Amino acid sequence: MKNLRKIIALFAFIFLTGIFITVITINTSLNKTENTNQTVEVHKDTLYILKAEKKTV
Repeated sequence: MKNLRKIIALFAFIFLTGIFITVITINTSLNKTENTNQTVEVHKDTLYILKAEKKTV
């Protein structure tokens, strides 16, 4: 019976250690601060400009 308790304790320790390591790994990957600022280029609408030129001519 003592060996069975040791085996159960060993598996419980391995299981809890795996959960702990998984939680820390996921938490660090979620807390990464990446600058995801994207630059947006502004383009004028050429169709609007062409229509405006046709109206003025």
